[in-house]
Amino acid sequence: NSYSLKEKYTNRSLKWVACIAGKRESRRLIGDHILTENDLVDFVKYPDATGSTTWTIDLHYPDPDNTAHFPGKEFKSICEMKKIHPYPVPYRCLYSRNIDNLFMAGRNISVTHVALGTVRVMRTTGILGEVIGMAASLCKQNGVSPRAIYPSYFDKLKVLMEKGISKSKLPNNQMYNQGETLGPKK
Repeated sequence: NSYSLKEKYTNRSLKWVACIAGKRESRRLIGDHILTENDLVDFVKYPDATGSTTWTIDLHYPDPDNTAHFPGKEFKSICEMKKIHPYPVPYRCLYSRNIDNLFMAGRNISVTHVALGTVRVMRTTGILGEVIGMAASLCKQNGVSPRAIYPSYFDKLKVLMEKGISKSKLPNNQMYNQGETLGPKK
């Protein structure tokens, strides 16, 4: 860091960075694929499947009773949940399409508003963070950007994802996207 005022800010700390405090969508980043409700509901299979989302599509709306008393200034909400089959998030949702070295693994991944209702939870964002860490290691080893992983190094990423980063003796319970019989019934 060669900033000329570095010494002045040495003991400062960052406390908050959201544009809108508490909002789920304070940032909207776009990757090479945008995950949609249709992908989740129709169980569209992508060859670059990574970590899973298992939460319902969980959307919040202003409570109609509260709206009657506080139009435009509602402070209570209702929740609508739509069940989904566990779904693997495509790798192409986890990096920026216009910033060469930017990975995304939290609530800012490349999804629509509705798809965010399922991927936004801690378990899913944690899993995707592990995938990004593995992909970043491949980027560093091979001197490439995140976009290069899918066409050229995804087989290596799959090996890393199958091995995982935790205890090696645990049973693999993430086989839901293997084989035709485990998808949603049509």
